[in-house]
Amino acid sequence: MHITEGIITGTSAVMYTGAGIALVGWGTSRMKKFANELPQKKPLLGMGGALIFFFSLIPIPAFTGTCTHPCGTPLVAILLGPFIGVALTGASLLLQAAFFAHGGFGTWGANVVALGLCGCACGWGAFRLARRLGLPLWAAGFAGGLIGDIAVYAASGFILATTLAKAPSPQYPFIGYLAAIYAAYLPTQLPIAVGEMLVTGLALQYAYNQRPEVLEDLGIVESSHSVGKNKLVSIIFLLALTVYLYGAVPLDLALADSSGNGAVDLTAEKEADQEPVNFAGMDEAVNEKLAEAAGRPAKAPLINTEEMGDLWNLLLLSAGGICGFIVGRYWHILWGGKTKPGNTH
Repeated sequence: MHITEGIITGTSAVMYTGAGIALVGWGTSRMKKFANELPQKKPLLGMGGALIFFFSLIPIPAFTGTCTHPCGTPLVAILLGPFIGVALTGASLLLQAAFFAHGGFGTWGANVVALGLCGCACGWGAFRLARRLGLPLWAAGFAGGLIGDIAVYAASGFILATTLAKAPSPQYPFIGYLAAIYAAYLPTQLPIAVGEMLVTGLALQYAYNQRPEVLEDLGIVESSHSVGKNKLVSIIFLLALTVYLYGAVPLDLALADSSGNGAVDLTAEKEADQEPVNFAGMDEAVNEKLAEAAGRPAKAPLINTEEMGDLWNLLLLSAGGICGFIVGRYWHILWGGKTKPGNTH
């Protein structure tokens, strides 16, 4: 989830940028320590950066008529630690703002806090807590992926609601904005969170099945690893949490304004001459629309590749190819075939 350039300005932008720089700086120091302690695992840093960059860039159409993207930060935080995940997120967001019109330089710090800090810390924390409770690796990965993703969307909505409540022409108080944003996010972001939940849990379990010594070196599992016994309870808990989150906020009630004038339309009306299918991003359909109505319109990015036709496709495909090469080149470190006894490569 990216907050677009121009929505956060002034002192708030400076404070978020300062927080982002501090977080990325601390994460960079953790990366140096990681490289010194586990030099043979340094390629994992590049793999982690590639996963976050492309996961949080690729648009996925949703049944609501919009599109959104997963995060990638929970899985990377579980593997490499939350602060390393934040540093890799900061680098990814800079590239996305510069070349892909995703996010912005003025909102970079806020996006680092939401996608990086909240996604990494909550995903990593949920995973660690689940492991302490005795859940098996795959179930703990499910918890980390789901909670981490939800934390990103929750933090983005909170930051946006805080900003718009102080805008020149606010339509609602802070609670009203928070309810409207969360209700709009819910039907689109929750399926993405469930998908990342599955990917995170299955990736960790597969990595353990193939290369358990790597997860042991990273401190994710102990050498005397024992899986939790009550898998059924884990599945029921995760399903119940998913159902609860999906139905927690009725969309029409949460979007109704305080004067009772009905729901706020967060999607533009389609003109007769428009194409029948147009998957607008959640940033445009929700964030930018609410911000414009509140007097904080988004600014055009410095390099608007999305309006340059085939250049956008070229950049997206090139980025996918580069990230795919990095992940494929070092795939064996985590998910390759089982190593023979005595072989550390």
